[in-house]
Amino acid sequence: MSNTPQTFEEWWVGSHYRKFVESEGVPLYEESYLDNLATLPLAEWERRGGKAAYTRLGDQEVNNLQIVEIPPKGQLKPEKHMYEAVMYVMSGTGATMIWQEGEPRQTVEWSEGTLLAIPLNAWHQEFNSSGDQPCRFLFGTNMAQVINLYQNLDFIFNNPFVFKDRYRHEMEKDYAEKNKHWSLRLSQTNFIPDVRKLKLDTWAERGTRTSIMRLHMGNTKSQIHVLEVSEGTYVTAHRHGPGAHVIQIEGEGYELLFNPGDEINAEGRRKVPIKPYGVISPRRNEYHQHFNTGKGPFRQIGFKGWGQSMSSTKKYDPVGAARSDDRFSSAFKLRYDKEDPAVKEEYYRELEKNGVTLRLEPIDQGG
Repeated sequence: MSNTPQTFEEWWVGSHYRKFVESEGVPLYEESYLDNLATLPLAEWERRGGKAAYTRLGDQEVNNLQIVEIPPKGQLKPEKHMYEAVMYVMSGTGATMIWQEGEPRQTVEWSEGTLLAIPLNAWHQEFNSSGDQPCRFLFGTNMAQVINLYQNLDFIFNNPFVFKDRYRHEMEKDYAEKNKHWSLRLSQTNFIPDVRKLKLDTWAERGTRTSIMRLHMGNTKSQIHVLEVSEGTYVTAHRHGPGAHVIQIEGEGYELLFNPGDEINAEGRRKVPIKPYGVISPRRNEYHQHFNTGKGPFRQIGFKGWGQSMSSTKKYDPVGAARSDDRFSSAFKLRYDKEDPAVKEEYYRELEKNGVTLRLEPIDQGG
């Protein structure tokens, strides 16, 4: 029987990523905001075991999240793949085993707050070490982009090529607690035991009392940052290309999302509450802005577009996207003194409701 398509519907596949998720038999969550990844409904995941769900946030298919839960004493089936992945643990304790074919296996233990790079096309397997509690974690990946690019799952999941420059057994020391601070706001590491305790560098360009650390992990092109916003503080509105996923890991507040031109019309803004483990993923060129309304700092982890903000002359741009003062730039940021005064007025009302007395300085310190 011929496999040649006879109709348009047979010929037009559309999104190979969507088709893959459908074959997995688990949910696909869309839009650009999810209020809590830790309680997000999942479904039984036959391919690897446990439960899982995928995302397609921000109207893009470059980056996605894969949310996974393992029952007490459970484990997933081993897997390797031709897309990059970084694992963040939301709850529970366990371990990930990593290895190349024919080499000894390395075990990395983790708990809530751990950030772990999965080497490209190396075997990995996850285990729940608790006898009575499930564990839940997520993978930030460029799976969607890779599946749509190659359109062949056998190539992606059964490729024999070994990236020895990414991982081999003698590199296991790279998964010990080790963090190379290369320059201001830039570190290289494969493993952080608890990213909520990671020391960050100040970032006055983005806002008063704000700090950040950009992470280069697993010899990948993945772009990850940890952002902290102090009490009584919000960051300047900024925009960039699609694909970023911003996940709240500590503290509470809200997010504003709006399109260019809406900055002079408060009614055009979407306001969503944010707390652990909520996530936003702005659409292409959509402004977004982070507001801390709680007592004490809040902290977020961002999985950004694979390849975004890269430079031909730098391995990783230490300054990053969304820093331009050019209104026509896709990386434009809107300074405090240029935004609608209603933004700050609404924010101060939220602080007053929560009993927070700290306020921003009267002059824009971000310049």
